[in-house]
Amino acid sequence: MAEPTSPLLRLPFEIRLMIYEALLFPSKTPSSSHSTSVANLLPDFHTYHSNDTNDTPFTLAVRTIDPYAGVQSSRGWRHRSTYHVRTVPSLLSLNHQIHTEAAKVLYSNYTFSFHTSIEAAVPFFSDLTPLSRGYVRHISLTKKGLPYTKEFDRLEWAALCTYLSRNLCLSGLSLSIVAGKPGEHGWDGVAPISKEALALMQRMKKDWGSSVGGADLTWVEQLFEVKGLREVKVEALVEHCPGAIDEEEGDIEADIRISTLWSIHV
Repeated sequence: MAEPTSPLLRLPFEIRLMIYEALLFPSKTPSSSHSTSVANLLPDFHTYHSNDTNDTPFTLAVRTIDPYAGVQSSRGWRHRSTYHVRTVPSLLSLNHQIHTEAAKVLYSNYTFSFHTSIEAAVPFFSDLTPLSRGYVRHISLTKKGLPYTKEFDRLEWAALCTYLSRNLCLSGLSLSIVAGKPGEHGWDGVAPISKEALALMQRMKKDWGSSVGGADLTWVEQLFEVKGLREVKVEALVEHCPGAIDEEEGDIEADIRISTLWSIHV
């Protein structure tokens, strides 16, 4: 004998969509004790506390680890996953039909923010069903400053760009670039790179096989692999970086100029 159909699934599809939106879209009255939405929690009540907050109500944060349940917590050993999501939409796990219908409501409307946890992106997207992954349209990333970028950071960035170009159909990207504050001479000596200058530097790198003027453009070229973007938002996160000498000084200034270039020309 077939199992009885859920009362929810007996409702017209249009009404079910309204219910999904009520459950999955941000609530207008944030609450920690009477919450229904996956993103309606106040910052103080997030499942972990961090300096970065959601840019908009339609932003879901994904991080590599849970800082709040780390060394400060005796429960830290229980949190051993490749990534951590602040809020989990349990609605989608009720049954296959609800998952199929509600996945588009969730994944196509939210921006998935990874901040500097670039290594969390590929495992997160790989864990989604092909249906859900196909609905993802907007992500937010932060590119570390070059003085803080290690070899594994470069590899993770390259792997992410390759994955995004092959497995997702993004329409929007928010990119924050960490750039060092200029030295004692201020901003006067920091000139933005023009679109033509960037193209010239890319040709010179291709011909000579090395970076030009100490500017590492590899990560920019890798990001260009992601096609189909209709909206790109770029901002520079200017903050203190270690004092740079030789090539590193050129790298820091190059990040400032490149962030300006993206803002103007992309």
